[in-house]
Amino acid sequence: MRVKDQNFLKKQNQSLVLEYIIQNGPISRAEIAKHMAMSPTSASRIVASLEEEQLIKEVYLETDEVGRKATYYTANEHSVVFVGVEIDVGVVRAGLMNLIGELITARSFQTNTDHYEHVVEFIGQMVNELIREQQIGKDRIAGVCIGLPGLIDNEKGTVEFSAQFNWRNVPLKQLLEQKLDLEVFIDNELKLKALAEYVSASLPYKNVVMLGFGKGVGSALITDGEIYRGTNNMSGEIGHMTLDPYGAYCPCGNFGCLQTYIAIDFLLDEASKTQPMDSMDELAAAYQKKEKWAVNILEKAATYAGLAIKNVVCAYNPDAVFLSGSLIEDYQEIAELIIEKHSNSTWFPESYSYELLVTQMKGMGVVKGAALSVQRKLIKNLDFKGGA
Repeated sequence: MRVKDQNFLKKQNQSLVLEYIIQNGPISRAEIAKHMAMSPTSASRIVASLEEEQLIKEVYLETDEVGRKATYYTANEHSVVFVGVEIDVGVVRAGLMNLIGELITARSFQTNTDHYEHVVEFIGQMVNELIREQQIGKDRIAGVCIGLPGLIDNEKGTVEFSAQFNWRNVPLKQLLEQKLDLEVFIDNELKLKALAEYVSASLPYKNVVMLGFGKGVGSALITDGEIYRGTNNMSGEIGHMTLDPYGAYCPCGNFGCLQTYIAIDFLLDEASKTQPMDSMDELAAAYQKKEKWAVNILEKAATYAGLAIKNVVCAYNPDAVFLSGSLIEDYQEIAELIIEKHSNSTWFPESYSYELLVTQMKGMGVVKGAALSVQRKLIKNLDFKGGA
């Protein structure tokens, strides 16, 4: 038991030191030892093991002493590469990230996402093409993470159910690993986007919630830098909370789910009862013209969205709430309406407890979060012979 505990501590210390160097390099061994509260000998051994694995590299900086250069260490950004992929309705986005969290390249592709077999084939070709374009050997790829909406079993790598694609029990991890010959992880796209937002936020938030309003409705909680998953990775599925058991049918199989009052397809269905409506752009345009029927539809949806924000705040008591999704990011007037409705529904103690912000993780936010999740897996699972 003692040997196991020692090995665990060694591995944990290696991970912590690598993470600290990535975030704070260039940095000296003495500074590492001081910050990590470990002996200089232990710090030197860990630094040597990380350098042997080519995850960090030496740099020489001038000191105050004339003519003397000190040895510092920084992350070797070119040592490993992480692949992030997002599957959206009709779109697949992908990017490659280096060890220090910079996107090397990122691309967006239009494609049919109705059938998972086609998507698997498409992602296989796309990822291999990006790797070839950047002239990166597969031995440098630490892994691939795929983010998509739906109920995802991230341990098994299966899509239990995605209303947006009407996929059920799809073994996406297994299929893509066969296609790519790389380790693949599958996760919920909003959880990954929330992770990217948390890492990128300039303020030191401890607990962050992200809410997504678009083709579906969902939430994600980041607490102390980690994705809160709950049992079976189902935390945050607020879109399927039942508001009215006699309400509209939801693709999840229930009736009156929250998303049936807010999600885009349901809004278009409601609008089509008044006049044919093919896109959210048309509905937004009618709202801007102050057509009464469009105003009524979006004000009702915004009221439910505002209450969803309030309920999540009451449940999680976060430091910050970030709003995301196509209704927020593509339609400023709808975002402003949702924020207004929420402001009207807050009660005094709640209104001063958190910041309400619009996401800055647009476009490639899920891709970045997916790549960051692989980076974190690498850091946490270091297994070298050196150590404290």
